[in-house]
Amino acid sequence: MQADFERELLQTQLETQNHTLLQVAEELHDNVGQLLTVAVMRLNQLEDEVEGETAQQSVQQTREVIDTIIADVRSLAKTLDHNTVRRFGFLPSLTLELERIQRVGRVQTQLQTTGEPFSLGEQAETVLLRIAQESLNNAMKHAHASMLIVLVDYQPDSFTLTVSDNGDGFRVDEVNARLIDRAGSGLSNLQRRAKLLHGACAIESRPDAGTRVCVTLPRNSVN
Repeated sequence: MQADFERELLQTQLETQNHTLLQVAEELHDNVGQLLTVAVMRLNQLEDEVEGETAQQSVQQTREVIDTIIADVRSLAKTLDHNTVRRFGFLPSLTLELERIQRVGRVQTQLQTTGEPFSLGEQAETVLLRIAQESLNNAMKHAHASMLIVLVDYQPDSFTLTVSDNGDGFRVDEVNARLIDRAGSGLSNLQRRAKLLHGACAIESRPDAGTRVCVTLPRNSVN
């Protein structure tokens, strides 16, 4: 009963999170995206009005920067929207997330797949995408990683998602032992989400040796 209660509670939290992320995605697409498009239109007009090659090059470069921002905002909006997983599936959504990170230019990304892909179901794939996003975000924010490698392994009786980085690394036991005023919820969130899918999340890390997050699910439990 306790396990069922925890799964139901986490499911409620995930539904709330998905609703919030959907609102953010719509805001990015509808408002921020439109404002940036207006800025590009104004720059197009400005390019015809300014004189001098240097000034025109400056306008063109600014327009190119905004075009890149627009593409990133659209990609971010898609990865935040759980309907993207519903429409396109897990692998395309994960690819979109890695391409968005790659475009920033500070971190290299790589996606590797093994086995024959199969559907895990919309709910499971949405949770797995959130696990991948949080792991990637942790690597960029806290580990200062320059390389992110995501491995997706489809086996007849199991599914494995592994996110590895070459960042600073840390001592897992020390992080788990932190007092409440210094403790974060990132690692426990990953493990709780994997448990929701009747799977397990193993986190391996050492100082100066990067971090590896591995989520394994029995195939029959996710549909």
